[in-house]
Amino acid sequence: MAKKQIRVPAKKINKESVFTDNPLYNYSLLFLFTVFIILLTTFKITGDDDVFWHLATGRYITETHQVPSTDIFGYVTAGQQWMPFEWGWDVVTFGLYNIGGYTALSVFRTIVFLLMFFILFRILNKFKVSYTIIFLFLTVLAFGIMDRLTPRPHIMSMLFFVLLILILTEYKYFNRNKSGILYFIPVIFLFWANMHMGIIAGIFLMGIFVVSETLVYLYPSRFSSVSSPETKPLTQIELRRLVIIFVLSAGAMFINPNFYQTYIYAFDHTKMKMLETINEWRSPFDAMFGNGFVTLIYKFFLFGGILILYYAYKRNDLFPALVYTGFALYSVRAVRFTVDYLIIITVFLVISVSYIIVNLKSESLKHFFTKSPVPKLITEIFLLFCIFSIPDNKLYLDYLKYYRVSGFGINSDFIPVQMFDFMKANNIPQTGEKPFNHFGSGGFLVWNFPESKNFIDSRNLNDEIFNEYNTIVAKKPGFENKLKQYDIDYSFYLAPDLVRDPKEMEQTIISYFSKKGDDWKLVFWDDKSFLFLKNLPKFKETIDRYEYKYVTPYNFLYQKNLLEKGINENPEQVKKELQRKLSEEPEGLIINSINKTYSSRIFK
Repeated sequence: MAKKQIRVPAKKINKESVFTDNPLYNYSLLFLFTVFIILLTTFKITGDDDVFWHLATGRYITETHQVPSTDIFGYVTAGQQWMPFEWGWDVVTFGLYNIGGYTALSVFRTIVFLLMFFILFRILNKFKVSYTIIFLFLTVLAFGIMDRLTPRPHIMSMLFFVLLILILTEYKYFNRNKSGILYFIPVIFLFWANMHMGIIAGIFLMGIFVVSETLVYLYPSRFSSVSSPETKPLTQIELRRLVIIFVLSAGAMFINPNFYQTYIYAFDHTKMKMLETINEWRSPFDAMFGNGFVTLIYKFFLFGGILILYYAYKRNDLFPALVYTGFALYSVRAVRFTVDYLIIITVFLVISVSYIIVNLKSESLKHFFTKSPVPKLITEIFLLFCIFSIPDNKLYLDYLKYYRVSGFGINSDFIPVQMFDFMKANNIPQTGEKPFNHFGSGGFLVWNFPESKNFIDSRNLNDEIFNEYNTIVAKKPGFENKLKQYDIDYSFYLAPDLVRDPKEMEQTIISYFSKKGDDWKLVFWDDKSFLFLKNLPKFKETIDRYEYKYVTPYNFLYQKNLLEKGINENPEQVKKELQRKLSEEPEGLIINSINKTYSSRIFK
């Protein structure tokens, strides 16, 4: 008799056990992201003149023990109102520079961003968001704020934003009984008030929190839920304490060298017409920004904020909805505010996305985004790709088409280091008194030559000096009279895009100086900069030794007849100039083009 087979029912597969949350993948993500941020925030100073006048300000305050209230760097604007409201940053970074130069400044910048991202990670981890979602969004955020990774005071606002969010979320969602953490907020505002004007956005964020908690207190049935204990109303005592903290924080804003006038001065600054010409003050929807990756990330976070509204509705949580609404409106005003928006909204966007994923009906999708190693491995591979692509600049130059150079110090391809070395070696700033300098190098002048005054720099003091600068640099009617009026005795011009766009020479004051050979003498030039001296007795020795009469970029492109004349009538001088320039800049594109074109005739 055949034995009856007993059919054992198939064991039901527990999808929870298939997708185990292996901590090894989580630690790997944390480690790789940390390395990624260190490399991403370690790059040379490029075309950022603000860094240098901030250092010069820190030096002045350290040496004189006073914060200036009038301009100390410009000879045209001397004595005009200037409030360096970021003086705290200036002093700190000058002290760091004294310890370790530009490297110390770069390391400090990296530490600030590591702290910022660690705090964001801690907040999201406290909300039990999966490592996959956390590091996916933090990586996108890192690319979204790439334009604002420079070592300038705004990075302190970015750090203070996340510190404020950490305290508010900790108090609201996790430790209502530990109200003592709220008293750290006025301390943050005290430091913030002397670091950066981002404090205004900070008090706005704090105000949103107070308003949301007040509305919950007044209308508990509408804005709180039994299923969401974190939305329960504060007691009268707790609300009173919160309002007191807000008042103390607002009061801390005025503990600065200029009291309330600091904010009046900063507000007046935002009304200047010249800001219309500065990219970061344009609308993020301006056609000039196109669809670059930074712009796309901002728009993704902006319109993705609809998910925050959905989350706030489902959880009956007013605070995230108000934060999104308030800062979305804040961000569309200008590009410079979009990064503030990204930093502030990230926590609420990620929590909302996590909430939606956790509540998916599909268990497979839910576990894929929360515990499966596959998306973690993909993220890790991408981070590894970035880590290996950053040091040789391939990530920036080849893949993102974004000009940035990894490393420490100054990028001498965009900052006139060579020209300033020449000026220092030949005492140009000590001999001359009133330079006409390019807008993007006035800070570099006062940083390198403390005894000198500039014509203009990127502090954007007022519309008048900017209009005077534009009149001269663009050769507008009356510019020659202004050169005489200001008694300009030497001029240097920075043109980082000269090789790619040589028309800049013809369109700017460079062409005027180049054509006035009797009055102005070119004594230094390279692929990005020019130094002209007025033909005065005090410069005679330098002019006699270093003048370029024939071998100049302008002559090569626009006055070939002068170069030809030199070759025919004064070949030894042309040869001397060519050899000198080749020895100074052997890899120079312009001088090598001149050499290739004329060497057969010069060295025959």
